[in-house]
Amino acid sequence: MTNIIDLRLFLGACTLLLFSFFTQAQFSYQYHKTENIPPAGAYIPSATALKYAPVLVPEEMPYPGTELDREESKRIKQMGSLRPLTLKKVAQMGNTPRPEILDTVRGNDYSGSVPNDDSFAINGKGQLVSVRNSTIGVYDVLNDTVLYEETLFRFYRPGSFGLPGSKYDPRAIYDPVADRFIVLYLSGNTWQNSFIIAAFSKTNDPMDGFNIYQIDGDPLNDSTWSDYPHISQSKDDLFITMNTFYNGSTNNSGYVQSTIRQISKQDGYDSLPLTEHYYYNLKSGNRNLFNFTGMSGGRQLSDGPFYVLSNRNLDTINDTIFVVKIDGKAAGSPQLSMEPYTMENPYGLPPSARQANNHTFDCNDSRIQGGFYQNDRLQFVGNTITADGNSGIYHGIINVKEPQRNNIYFKVIGFDPIDIGYPQITYTGKSFSENEAIITFNHTGDSLNAGFSSMFFDNDSTYSDFTMLVEGGDYVDIISSGGSRLYERWGDYTGAQPVYGDTGVIWASGYEASANGRPLTAIVKLRSPNYNKGPIVSVAEPLPTRAVSVAPNPVDDWFEVSFTRESPAILRFSLVATDGRASIFNTEEYAYTGKNFFRFNTKNLPAGVYVLLMQNQQGELLQQFKVLVQH
Repeated sequence: MTNIIDLRLFLGACTLLLFSFFTQAQFSYQYHKTENIPPAGAYIPSATALKYAPVLVPEEMPYPGTELDREESKRIKQMGSLRPLTLKKVAQMGNTPRPEILDTVRGNDYSGSVPNDDSFAINGKGQLVSVRNSTIGVYDVLNDTVLYEETLFRFYRPGSFGLPGSKYDPRAIYDPVADRFIVLYLSGNTWQNSFIIAAFSKTNDPMDGFNIYQIDGDPLNDSTWSDYPHISQSKDDLFITMNTFYNGSTNNSGYVQSTIRQISKQDGYDSLPLTEHYYYNLKSGNRNLFNFTGMSGGRQLSDGPFYVLSNRNLDTINDTIFVVKIDGKAAGSPQLSMEPYTMENPYGLPPSARQANNHTFDCNDSRIQGGFYQNDRLQFVGNTITADGNSGIYHGIINVKEPQRNNIYFKVIGFDPIDIGYPQITYTGKSFSENEAIITFNHTGDSLNAGFSSMFFDNDSTYSDFTMLVEGGDYVDIISSGGSRLYERWGDYTGAQPVYGDTGVIWASGYEASANGRPLTAIVKLRSPNYNKGPIVSVAEPLPTRAVSVAPNPVDDWFEVSFTRESPAILRFSLVATDGRASIFNTEEYAYTGKNFFRFNTKNLPAGVYVLLMQNQQGELLQQFKVLVQH
């Protein structure tokens, strides 16, 4: 049974140090700037990595940064998460079409270590960078070829012995503007050996190697180490969010704060010294915000402002989302502000997910796993408990331009008796009026093998039923430490990315159990079921205020629009009916520098209102025009 539910009734180098303190109503933060972080080295694939890919990894990687240790987390969840609930459905599901599976490719093989922590990035040539604990692999998807595989230890190894401490929590991201890759992972889990390893690809080909930077995990010199990175990007900058801890952390004793780092990407691509803007002591009232997740652009990277989200992810039940806005680029003097939003439904700590033979997966907490910013809206997803007491996910939308902060959408999704978790969401729409997206997540159950699934969120706010992308071959039974063979790590995150330049198409990576119960990485290419429909356009939306001339309007036989270009380009013109579902024509034309005219005959059009869209080759909407036809 599928549930989309309301939980309201659920429960009761040369361094310049610059320190500043900022407040805004109940929000406060401090700021620290570090300049001249030099490149520490470079990675070029070796012959050994290319041919043999030798690997040495531990059975289990360090536990993710949390204020709660494993036993304390279990105790809190058991206090209130299994009460019988009487809840109502608040959205439709089942009649909406599902995402279409276009391709599946291999990710990294099981390395002998858990959890997977799957993350990946792929460019337009089909070169895929896939990272997990504790390896990195580069593949040619189009030719089904392994280019190289390497351990994170050897990816950056200064000196004879390299950096001390574990190498873990890798992330990868593709920059469609610069056509480059960025890889990041952590080294060490004490303040004495805590470093963030950031790697920027030298060219658009990952075979040419990476520029490596070694960033201090204790920049404030307050004896803390950095953990659980999340990376996101604007058009110009890289954002790294992390949590900090004291050595030997247990329960709440070792957590200090969550932080945000902002760095210019171009400096990394050019192998220049980095300048890092470091935001810390981010508080709402007197309470630290815990875990931040950056919101990259949905269809293209945004020029600013940039948004970072947080929530009360360790509370048994809560309904608040915190939206932090960063105004300004790393090359200037960025500033932060924050707005809290109250959701229409609450979220809560997820229970362990079920596997066969009483085995379970840890679902950590209800932190925001991923999201994007598009059309003035933030869409985001994360783990939560459902009305059935199972592990499920939430999906939220916040309109940041709504002055009253009341344009809120927040739903909890569950598939009883299946448990799901670690979701990602990727935008697939075509116009400013569209919010559609594909949601991907891991699935498991006491009678369902551990695998990877997806669902479609349509523009009418309905969801498809879930599509099993990879069924999985068995339940997972790996971890032998801790005195229990029933507990397993499901991973701390999954990955997803748009196929830039191919509207409605995405790549996603998640979890898959092999036939002998080993965790693998599943990577799948998906397409929106609306990909071949015309864009939805609201004629009530304001037209762009650009230098254009439209005549005549209303029109009887010919409609004409003139516009001025500063550079030549191939433009796409589409005429759609106002319901957005009927496309009259689509055509591409070459526009010259200077003044251009576009016209079409309306004699064969029924009288009514239409919208003419002008887009670039990447599908980005440049202008739109209301066309009123009279006969």
